[in-house]
Amino acid sequence: MANEPAQEKGIPSFAELEAAGAVIGEIRLNAQDIFDLEDPKENKLPYRIANTLHIRTRPSVIERSLLFKSGEPVSARLIEETERLLHDNRYLYDIVIRPFAYHNGVVDIEVKTRDTWSLQPGVKFSRAGGANTSGITIEELNLLGTGSSLGLRNLSDVDRNGTEFELANKHVLGGWYNADYKYARLSDGKRQSFSLARPFYALDTRWSAGASVALDDRIDSVYNSGMVTGQYTHSQKTAEIFGGWSEGLIEGWVRRYSIGLSYEADTYGIDTTRFPPAQPPPNQTLTAPFFRYEVRRFPETQKS
Repeated sequence: MANEPAQEKGIPSFAELEAAGAVIGEIRLNAQDIFDLEDPKENKLPYRIANTLHIRTRPSVIERSLLFKSGEPVSARLIEETERLLHDNRYLYDIVIRPFAYHNGVVDIEVKTRDTWSLQPGVKFSRAGGANTSGITIEELNLLGTGSSLGLRNLSDVDRNGTEFELANKHVLGGWYNADYKYARLSDGKRQSFSLARPFYALDTRWSAGASVALDDRIDSVYNSGMVTGQYTHSQKTAEIFGGWSEGLIEGWVRRYSIGLSYEADTYGIDTTRFPPAQPPPNQTLTAPFFRYEVRRFPETQKS
């Protein structure tokens, strides 16, 4: 599909360009609005208003997701994988990567994307065991066109209620580093967490690393026949650090290895303003190393 318009102009497909040893020249980034106002069916007042209210994705955000660069040999597999990575962004709904010019062994490529509406409100309600759980969420998936997500959630269940804030971005520090920060102010305490990781973002990614930390202060309840018979304070601290390596994609197979260390400390106490339990749990600290092994097969890439 992506190559059909180019082939009508006599430009080879990416597979043919790769076989011919073509090199990538100009990479043209074409970030589009939600609606195409050049289309008479979409050039209407509601669509024009939506485009005006929406902040278009910045070309630099798209550029950071590309697995190919100017001056490199054409790889049809990397181009297809780039399309898949771009589709993982919920603020994009249409991605087309095509060659638009070919001369003297150099091919120019256009990366065309179209945004979708990125402000996502939501309401949740459920009832189980005679208790209600509800929540109101508003999330901006593409804050100011930067690819960052900003979320605000109102939470309410049988134990607590409060508000949670979250900010995340997949490309901090100018690369493939995912950062996520959450902070919740609750009726019985607060919790916050932060993580920074470089994942195995592509089939040929050779290494990954990351760390996370979380703090949670809350009140835990003891129930008997659905009634609260005691409450105690619970402070939990968790952390994890890991590193991973891989030889990349070899004959359609990807094998990834990771080692790391996890930590959890739980401290319990008595809150004199609440009815205490007969005995709170004992404090405990757990530290453990871990090893992960992942193997995946991609038969469609075996010949590339």
